[in-house]
Amino acid sequence: MRYLRIVLSSLVLLGMVMNVAHAASDATTDKKSVALTPDKAADKKQKDIIAMAEQFGLIVGPVTEDVRKELNLRSAEGVAVFEVIGDSLAELAGIKVGAVIAEINKKPVRDLEDFGRLMAEVLPQGNFTVGTWEPTNPENQGQGGQLNFHFVPKRTD
Repeated sequence: MRYLRIVLSSLVLLGMVMNVAHAASDATTDKKSVALTPDKAADKKQKDIIAMAEQFGLIVGPVTEDVRKELNLRSAEGVAVFEVIGDSLAELAGIKVGAVIAEINKKPVRDLEDFGRLMAEVLPQGNFTVGTWEPTNPENQGQGGQLNFHFVPKRTD
């Protein structure tokens, strides 16, 4: 499990380094432009999704082909959990590092965009379920107790 955490963290860091390099190259472009280009709009949307995941208590990323192989998944769908933030709703719900979020409130999560759209719906209200794959090997995915449901209560302060 520690090896998985290191590999997944490395993939997240690589993505962050690539985003910083991309942002540095963007800084040298014309600063008079106010409208967001499609690339910048997509970057902003992805950052908003990542921020929402952190609010929930997760560091997540797309299920890339490398992540699919590392977790022995049949397909590169869902959202991979790279880290669970302590004392968060995600930790309270029992979501684990290495899990792949497959659904929220019985609606499929195929990618980060689905995850962001569904979290925007359920996070403000609380009391929702998150379905995660926690595969042991590719032959067992979807069989037995591999799909786990986590109840997320509304946090009351």
